[in-house]
Parts: sequence; C-alpha cells; structure tokens
Amino acid sequence: MSRPHLGPAGPPRPLAPGVTVAELVPSNPLWASNGLAFGPDGRLWIAQFLGGTVSALDLRTGVLEPVLGPGGPLTAPDDLAFDDDGSCYVVDLPPGLVWRRDPDGGMAVVADGVLAPDGIATHRGRLFVNELAPDGRLLEILPDGRSREMARGLALGNAMAVGPDGRLVYPHLMGGEVWAVELDDGRPERLLAGLDRPVAVRFDAAGRMLVLSNADGSVLVDGTDVVPTGIVGADNLAVAPDGTWYVTGAFTGGLVAVAPDGSRRQVLPPGLVGPFGLASVGGRLLAADHHTLAELVDGGVRAREVEMHGLRGLGVVGDEVVVTTEHGEVRQGPVDGGWRRAAAGLARPCGVVAACGELLVAESGAGRVVRIGRAAEVDPVVSDLDGPADLAEADGEVWVSDSVRGQVVRLHDGAVVAAGLARPEGLVAHAGALFVVEAAAGRLTRVDPPTRATTPVVGNLPLASLPPHVFGTSTIAQRPTPYAALTVHEGDLVVGLTGTGGALRVCV
Repeated sequence: MSRPHLGPAGPPRPLAPGVTVAELVPSNPLWASNGLAFGPDGRLWIAQFLGGTVSALDLRTGVLEPVLGPGGPLTAPDDLAFDDDGSCYVVDLPPGLVWRRDPDGGMAVVADGVLAPDGIATHRGRLFVNELAPDGRLLEILPDGRSREMARGLALGNAMAVGPDGRLVYPHLMGGEVWAVELDDGRPERLLAGLDRPVAVRFDAAGRMLVLSNADGSVLVDGTDVVPTGIVGADNLAVAPDGTWYVTGAFTGGLVAVAPDGSRRQVLPPGLVGPFGLASVGGRLLAADHHTLAELVDGGVRAREVEMHGLRGLGVVGDEVVVTTEHGEVRQGPVDGGWRRAAAGLARPCGVVAACGELLVAESGAGRVVRIGRAAEVDPVVSDLDGPADLAEADGEVWVSDSVRGQVVRLHDGAVVAAGLARPEGLVAHAGALFVVEAAAGRLTRVDPPTRATTPVVGNLPLASLPPHVFGTSTIAQRPTPYAALTVHEGDLVVGLTGTGGALRVCV
C-alpha cells in the first residue's frame, strides 16, 4: 500500500513496563484519492495528492501497489491520464509541473510554469491541462514543452475529458459550470450552469456526459438524472469497460464502485488523511483532519466536511471545540457546526488549549504563543520560541513543545523541562506527567517536569516526514505539513499516526 515516508519499521511497541497499545483506527489504504484512470495493464491507477503517490489497484485481486512515489520526484499528484502509447501523464499541482512516465518507468517533466495544474486529458497524441485557479487557463501542452492557450477565466479547472463530438469538456469547480471548446479553434461554450461544485466530467460508452459533484458526491447524467455515490468530498470518476463507475474522495480517500444498475460497493474504505489535531469532547474523540472534522470510533472514522480547509490543531472550551487552520484562522463553536471566527491572520497556528479562562494558541510560524481575546484580539504571551507546536495544561500550569529546539518549555517562566527531543509535537498532561510525541524518532515519551527526566513509552510509531521538495510555490493548494497530535480520551492516550492515517490507543 502507498504511504508517505514512515518512521521506524515494524508495528508500534511498548518501551516501558505496564504500557499496552491497541489500534484504534486502522491505516488508510489511500492517502486521500484524487485523479484515476485505467492503465494499459488493466489496473486502476489512482493519484493521491496528500500522499505524493500514484498507486495501481488490481480490481480482480484487490492488490494496491505504489507505482510512483512515495519519496520520488512527485510533490502532490492530483490527476493523471494515459496516452495511446501507454505513457502516463501526471499533473504535480504545487510546483506547477506536468510529468510523463514512459511505459518503461522513465520519468520526465514535459511542462513547467503552469499555475496549479489540475485537470488533464489526452486525445490522439495530444495533451491538455487546466489550472485550479480563480482565473485559470485551459492549455494544450505542445511536444516542445510550450503551451497553447485554449480558454481562460476558469473558476478553478478540474478533471476533464474529450466528448463524443470531439470537443474538450471541462468544469469550473467554483463557478458551478461545465464548458466545452473545440480542440483547434473556436470560442468556449457553456453547457451547464448552476451546479454545486462540479469537479469532474467524464463520458460513458454510450456518450452520456457524467458530471461529478464535490459537494454531495452525486453524478449528474446528461444534465437530468442524479445518481448518489456516498463519497465525502468526491474528486474524480473513471468508467470501466463494463460500465461501472469508480469514484474517489479527495477529503477522506476511499474508492466506491457504482454498477450500471445503480448499486454501490465500497472497494476501498475511507479513512484519515492525518490525523492532525485530536481532542476528546462530550465523550466523542475528534480529529482535525485537514478537509474534515472526523469522529474516531473503534475500527473506523465518521467524517463530515466543514466550511473551511487546512484544519490543524484542536482544543476544547467547555462543550465547544476550537480549531486552528493552516490559513491562519482560529475558530470556535459546537461540535456539529456553526463555528465563529475567534482570530485570523496568524502564522501557521497549531496546538490550542484553554487555560484559566484564556484561549492560548501555539503560533508556529511566528515562534510564539498567543492569547486570543473575546474581541478577536491577539496578544503575545511568549515570543522567543523557534517552532512551538502544541500546548498542555494541568492545575493552572501550561507547557509548550518546541519542535525546532527539541524542548518542552514551561510557559510562565520559560523553564526547560525536557530537552534533546526529536521534533516534539503533540503534548498532553496526563497521570501526573507530560507526554510528548517525538515525531522525528517515531516515539511517545513521558516527561516528569519536577525532575526533567524523560522516559520512552512507545516506539516504532509510523509518523510522516515530508522531504523539502514537496513544498512548491503555488498558493492555491499545498500538502499539509505533518503534525503528530496527542490527546487523552476515556483515560487513555491517543496518538495520531500521520504515517498511515491511523490512530493508536496507549494505556500507561
């Protein structure tokens, strides 16, 4: 199965007497699932934006094999298409690249400088790409690497296809429209309007146009019939020779098959794409999972889309949750929605905690911990940190993990209670001690603040570690920086396994 770079090999294992571990949420087989296409080998190839990977699924055996990445040149592949000669073309969204994988496995860049390339299609040896941008372009990529503009003004382009009339048909994801244009000349023509987040256009063997909605996962057939798929954050669709539709989910992964008679089958289950922030509130265990707020239950996940993306840290204030986002926001509200903005404009806010009636946030991009006031004012509490990641509170005392310095620091006086840690991130107070996730070591460690002693508790945690090349220049969409979260739920520790999209229960 495909995965980002993992930590130590083997399953998690206790490192201290009396410690037990148990899988709470199993690994996610697809690190989100995006573009997909049937390859010349008969397998279904699936791009995983958040995993930096393209995998191939043998529908007969169920074997899922990585064919590109992880750890290769791809940053965040979002869509793919095959040419007549068996070459696979892949868009790499953040760095603005289009790659070709030859049938023998050789890789080459065939276009660069494209702003957030997303939708991709081939037709009789020709290659077409569009841009996931507010004023995006539709381009033909020429054999010499230059591009020819076919249309502009796309309100976030996405998955497209050549129709039976020979025209290229493409969606405006945020514009709610579907357009078509001649391959050589002609003005674009709007075919459909008033749709809810159309994310992919495909055609079946009968020539019917299929438009997939990212909003509710439904498929609009020839502009009239609506067929549900049940996918949260549906992203792409491929039509098999037997007429079955295969649908991916960008928000939670998974793969659903919709048979010609309308029956649905879960081919691969959905799961977590982090998880990032974790919190226990009202008996529910929640994860801030980039695109969704997910509830973790034994053996699975219930995920729902929220009105924001880039969910990061998660905290609890009374019976409400507080979430931070990679876009610099802090929001607060009931678990089931209606969140209000508590602050904005922060630099990569991460962990959050309520302490003594105050809301504190680790602002990792600014090297400080800030207090969020009732009127959305932001006041620095500590400003001399390098990489604050998470916060923990007990008996009125607050600590912060500094992932860059490798320390855990007491907030009120700056005292270092643990040092020499390997990228400490998730932090929580439990059973009279502090527990911290050392993300670079794949380890959960106990910290005794009075003595400053540290004790390894669990090792071999599969935690993601992204190489520097994955962070491109596009501001349209980026892969999230891994963040290994930690919380206490029902008396046990819960660790987010960012290397597998799972979660581990730890009893100490």
